[in-house]
Amino acid sequence: MIFSLLFMNFLVLVEGLPVVATTIIIFIGRLWDAVTDPIMGRISDRTRSKFGRRRIYFLIGIIPVYLSFVMLFFSFGIPSISAKIIYYTISYMFFGTVFSIVMVPYNAILSDMTSDYNERTGFTTIRMIFSGAAALLSAVIPSIIIKSIGHEQNGPQQIPGYLVMALIFGAVFGFCWLIVFWGTKERENLPAVEKVSLASWLSIFSNKAYKNFLGIFLPFQIGVDLILALFIFYIDIVVLQYQNYELVVGTLLVCSMLLMIAQGKLAEKKGKAFPLYIGIPVWILATFAFIWIDSGVSVITLCILAALIAVGSSAGNLSTWSMLTDIYDIDEICTGKRREGLYAGMTTFLRKFASGIAVLLMGFGLQAMGFDQNEYTILKASAGDFDPAGYAQSNIVLGIKWMFILIPLLLLITCLAFAVKNKVSKRRFDAVLKGIDEFKTRGGISALNEQETDDILVVTGMNKEKLWGAQ
Repeated sequence: MIFSLLFMNFLVLVEGLPVVATTIIIFIGRLWDAVTDPIMGRISDRTRSKFGRRRIYFLIGIIPVYLSFVMLFFSFGIPSISAKIIYYTISYMFFGTVFSIVMVPYNAILSDMTSDYNERTGFTTIRMIFSGAAALLSAVIPSIIIKSIGHEQNGPQQIPGYLVMALIFGAVFGFCWLIVFWGTKERENLPAVEKVSLASWLSIFSNKAYKNFLGIFLPFQIGVDLILALFIFYIDIVVLQYQNYELVVGTLLVCSMLLMIAQGKLAEKKGKAFPLYIGIPVWILATFAFIWIDSGVSVITLCILAALIAVGSSAGNLSTWSMLTDIYDIDEICTGKRREGLYAGMTTFLRKFASGIAVLLMGFGLQAMGFDQNEYTILKASAGDFDPAGYAQSNIVLGIKWMFILIPLLLLITCLAFAVKNKVSKRRFDAVLKGIDEFKTRGGISALNEQETDDILVVTGMNKEKLWGAQ
C-alpha cells in the first residue's frame, strides 16, 4: 500500500526524477520479477527443511525486508539525477527479490493449512481484514509522519519525513514475518521433489480454470495498482485537495475492511466469485460519477465515492485471493502433481509484469500530456502566482482525470466478464477433492456418482480419460 500510494509520488515530486524515468524504474523492477517470482515458487516447492518448505523463507526474509524498504525511500545524498535513477532501479529490484522470497511461499501456504472450501474462504477473509486494517494504517500514518517531520507541502522538503517513515515501517514489516512464521503450518507428507523444465512452466496455462482465473485476477489487480498510482496525483492536481488526502484514502480503506466480513459470508454461501457480481458493478458506477467531478467537489462527495469503490475493492481482493488456492487442487486432479509454488510464483509475476507495463504506459501518457513535475512543484510553491482554478482547467488535469476514469472502467468490465464465466463452485470443488482422494486410493474416479464426475469435468474442462496426468 505504501509503495503503491507513495513511491511514484516520492520519485517524481520529492526526488525530482522525470515521470517517464520513474515509470521505467517501476517497469524494470517488475520485469525483474519475471526471474525472481517463478524461480522462488519452484525453489519453495523443492525446499525440504525442519522449518518446512515455505515457512523457512519467512525467517530468511526478515532483515532483507527491512533494508529493502528503507532503500526505496532514501538515496543517501546522491546528487545526480542519472545516479539516482540507477540507484532506485537497483533498490526496487532488491525490494522485488525480497518480496518474492517471502510472498510467493506465503501465497502458496494456505492450501497446506486446509483443504476445506469454506475454511479457505474464512482464512482469506481474516487475512483480508487484517490486510485492510494494515492498509488503513499504511495509507494514513506514513503521510502524517512525512508531513510532520518533513513538510506539509508535497515536494523535496519532505525527504527527512520519508526517511523516518521508511525506518519505522521497515521495522514493522520485518517483524511481521516472525509472526507469520509462528502462525502458519505445513503438511508433513510432502510429494517427492521433481525436476522442472520450460514445458513444466508453460503447462500451467493448459489449466482452463487457471486461465479464467487470470482473466478475473489480472484486470482487477492492474486496476487497483493504477488507481493507487494515480490517486495522489488525482487528489493533488485534479481536485486540489491534498490536505484531505488521508481522509479520503482512510474512508476507502476503512470501508473495505468493514465490508470484508460481509463479503466473506456471501462467498461462503454463494461461491467465491459471487461478491464480484455485486462489488464490481458498484465500483463501475462510482467511476462513472467521477466524470462530473472537478476542483469544486466537496470532501464529503469524495468520501462517499471512496466508500463505493471500497465495495468493489473488498469484493475483488477477497474473491481473487481465495479463488487462487482452489486452482492448486484443480491442477492436482488434472496432472497428479502438487505445484502450489509454481502457480503462486507465476501468478505473482504476471500480476507485477502486467502492472509494470500499465504503469509504464501511464508514465508515457503523462509525459505526452505535457506534465512536468518540476514545473508543477514550482508553481504550487509560489502561492502568489499559482491559480488553482486556472490550473484545474488545463489539459494536463483533464488528461489525468480521464486516465483515472477510463482505464479502470475497461479493466473492471473485463474482470466482470471473466467472473461470469467462472465454473468453480463449492459443490464442484468438493467433487474435485473427492476425485483426488479416489485417484490416490483407487487409481481412478469410477466410484464417483454421475453428478460428481460431471462437476470435475466441468471445472477441469478435460475428458475423464485425461485426468491425473494420463495422456
